[in-house]
Amino acid sequence: MKELWDESLILYRRGKLDDALDRMLALEARIPTNGRLLANIGVVYRDKGDLAHAETYLRRACAVLPDDPAARFNLALTLLRAGRLREGFREYESRWRIPQFQEQHLNLPQPPWQGEPLAGRRILLYGEQGAGDTIQFVRYAPLVRAAGGEVLLAVRPDLQRLMTWMEGGYPVNQSLECDAQCPLMSMPLRFSTELGTIPPPARFAVPQDLTARWAARFDSRQRNVGVVWAGNPKHPNDRDRSIPAGLFAPLSHVEGVRCWSLQVGRTELELTDFAETAAAISALDLVVSVDTAVAHLAGSLGKPVWLLAAHACDWRWMLDRKDSPWYPSLRIFRRRYQGDWSEVIDRVVAELKP
Repeated sequence: MKELWDESLILYRRGKLDDALDRMLALEARIPTNGRLLANIGVVYRDKGDLAHAETYLRRACAVLPDDPAARFNLALTLLRAGRLREGFREYESRWRIPQFQEQHLNLPQPPWQGEPLAGRRILLYGEQGAGDTIQFVRYAPLVRAAGGEVLLAVRPDLQRLMTWMEGGYPVNQSLECDAQCPLMSMPLRFSTELGTIPPPARFAVPQDLTARWAARFDSRQRNVGVVWAGNPKHPNDRDRSIPAGLFAPLSHVEGVRCWSLQVGRTELELTDFAETAAAISALDLVVSVDTAVAHLAGSLGKPVWLLAAHACDWRWMLDRKDSPWYPSLRIFRRRYQGDWSEVIDRVVAELKP
């Protein structure tokens, strides 16, 4: 039985979901109440896009393992991918009992904000996880201010200058002295967010002279397209979101199109932080990006952005949608189940052609 278990996990890591599921279901016949197995089956169903079966198995796992945060966290991701945001973000709080998230939690003496009236109290909203997560959820800062809070922001260094450009003006990384605190990704729960009540993206006022300086570097006679082919290689799902750089070559062969790399560390552009990247994006006509922070940034700036997403993509892009409730200017090009990225690039090229 151990051999079958190990084989199923190896197949899953290799992306052979159907084969992995066959092995797991065979194991279920022998150990039908094993919570970890039930959770694994739920994750495979989720990655296959069968959210109904995924939820069933993950709820069974949570019933067997009520104190297991991983099972509850995976249930959260399933609910969020289904667009059931209120339920999903409630379960998403289980992340703080998982080691990879615990190290990002600010253990401040001030009480966590639970949504109660703030009446002028100072509240610290702090970023967590990746840069894209901060860009996506800082949109809640104006709502907190409207609820009576004096909002302070704490973000990673490469986001600091960008956040000082956020419309409305918010102190950034100036002090941790506050009366209450809350991580940004808990904001949707505090405001009972549903698909129809997602607030608009944060707006960043990029200095016009900086945008003009970037525009002068681009070719005004052509359609200037920024491209990003890879995210953080340490991301647990990087295998299914980054694309070999060579596959982007056909985009540069489209008549009237000039491609510019926005890939930090591998670009002819001097992108020192996300503020500089924002200025460059503001001068471009379009951004084509894998699921990484630049896509969030382009979406927040209102720039047309074409997101290249795997079939089993991150929860926030949901399933089968070509648009996003989080970013009105974003369009999704999805890789078909067990397909390859070349077919996705072909569709992008077809859309780029005049």
